[in-house]
Amino acid sequence: MLRAYPFRTLLSLALTAAPSLVACSGSDDIGPHSQPGPISTSGVLLEGDANEAQLSAVLHRKAIRWAWAGGQFDAPEDQATLAADVTQTFSWHADAADFAAGGAAGDVVMTHLLAFDRANGGGLLQVFTTASEYTPDTVAWNKLVAAGEPIVLNLTTASFVGTALPEDGGPFVGQTLTFTIE
Repeated sequence: MLRAYPFRTLLSLALTAAPSLVACSGSDDIGPHSQPGPISTSGVLLEGDANEAQLSAVLHRKAIRWAWAGGQFDAPEDQATLAADVTQTFSWHADAADFAAGGAAGDVVMTHLLAFDRANGGGLLQVFTTASEYTPDTVAWNKLVAAGEPIVLNLTTASFVGTALPEDGGPFVGQTLTFTIE
């Protein structure tokens, strides 16, 4: 029955529906790197063996919400109240992307972006690391303590093969937790 509809009519219908399909397809894309405009790596602390080229690759690709690949926090617990006079170690675990199973993909390097934000908006601290834990130095900890309100911590993980970020390597957004420091 397609012959009953002229090609122009079918094309018109397809083009009319396309914006809706495109809008729906990106619903899992989230994070600061999905926003339009220039993306800067300045001010992001690099820890472990993480480097600026990896950070740039992660920030320039839209993140997808996928908890197992994005990571889960081991400490602190969600909604925890932390003592201001004791620096907290933040730890987590994440699974490498599917392509890395069995190490067949070569030298897989997992990177993690921690974004500490005020609950009411506004960034406090970003850390990009290859480690699975982060203990703020005195300056960073004091910045978090000075927030004076709940802090939301987002974890995003990407799996690199050597220096390349494969298409199926992320970044993937994992757990978000909220904590206060008193």
